[in-house]
Amino acid sequence: MNVVERFPGSAHDAHIWRQSNLSQVVETIYRENNGNWFYLLGDSGYPLRLWLSTPLRNTIPGTPEDRFNNCLKTIRSTIERCNGVLKNRWRCLLKHRVFHYTPQMAANIVKACCVLHNICIARNMPPPDDIEIEAQDYGIDINADGDLMNAGINEDLFAARRLQQQIINNYFN
Repeated sequence: MNVVERFPGSAHDAHIWRQSNLSQVVETIYRENNGNWFYLLGDSGYPLRLWLSTPLRNTIPGTPEDRFNNCLKTIRSTIERCNGVLKNRWRCLLKHRVFHYTPQMAANIVKACCVLHNICIARNMPPPDDIEIEAQDYGIDINADGDLMNAGINEDLFAARRLQQQIINNYFN
């Protein structure tokens, strides 16, 4: 539904997200509607925000925080499977394949694969039988402070942590 092809595979997901138009649109929608009606789910490579829920670090097995993390990972595995089907259908997208084209041409190939994939889905074309799903990547751990702006107090981060704890207290205790 949204593809940002401007960055190489080595670019960090959080950087790509910050540079995407969708990031600003989601934040604007959240703020204009006083939030509390949608949340995006991200892995630990993304910054925690009121509209972007991410796992907690270093949880103890069996605790409410650990159950919260497991729930997020279970839900997020859906997108990992989607990526696996996309890459299996268009094998040039697998990480061990290398595009021998200019960056612009490689970006066009990625976009074309995504558009063709969506057409296949719309036409109910079954995915290839031999799905090769790559190992799930839940991102890298970020520091305990998340993505603090200018090393000052980030009110959004503080509010997001409070909301995250409310969700854990209400649904995972």
